Amino acid sequence: MHLSEIPQKLGQTRTVLLLGASLLAMLVFGMFLANADRGQLVDETRQLQHSISNLQTENEQLQTQANQLDIKLELAEMRAEQLKQEVVRLEEVVFNLQKDKAFYQHVVAPETTQDGFFIDGLELFETTTDGYFKATMVLLQQRAVSAIVRGDLKVAVTGIQNGKHRILTSDDNAILPEGNVTYGFKYFQPVTLYLQLPENFEPESIEFTTTVYQYKRRRGDYQRSYNWQALLVADQ
Repeated sequence: MHLSEIPQKLGQTRTVLLLGASLLAMLVFGMFLANADRGQLVDETRQLQHSISNLQTENEQLQTQANQLDIKLELAEMRAEQLKQEVVRLEEVVFNLQKDKAFYQHVVAPETTQDGFFIDGLELFETTTDGYFKATMVLLQQRAVSAIVRGDLKVAVTGIQNGKHRILTSDDNAILPEGNVTYGFKYFQPVTLYLQLPENFEPESIEFTTTVYQYKRRRGDYQRSYNWQALLVADQ
């Protein structure tokens, strides 16, 4: 080797060393970045796992609540069905009792019934307001095969006012502001009326009349008159 080639060789060696050093530095830097990214990914993975765990716990709680609500709903539906069956049973009991009662009423007082329709438990009560009376009753029907009956119950009160005979009717709203009583029932229907009598009017009797319809077909007429004083129970 000539002396003149030594500097050239040294330059090449220096270049190789610089390149090697650069590559080594890049490798180290790359490993550093990789480790940094890996650490970040590990942290993010842990956070995601924690979030997933929380969501799973919350989902389990919601599922438990949903199951509890389903059980409560099922129990409520069962109770409602039991109550419904009990109501039907009681209606049948009442209906059978009313049929038995109606049979004896028909024998003792046949005028109280008309094709199975009749009024039961009629009572009159004085109120604290002069001229106002409360009437309570139950509309009933007795038939082997019961279907809904409908109609309008008319009320008429006969009495004396200022020495003259007078009849007040629900047709002209003289005694009932709401007019005739509209009814519709299969077995029975409780009715409460508030009668308004004019001043100086002395009632003697009260009469109920109606035309009974079933399936839009006229089934019959009902008419019954009662002594006013016999129905009057007590002041109220």
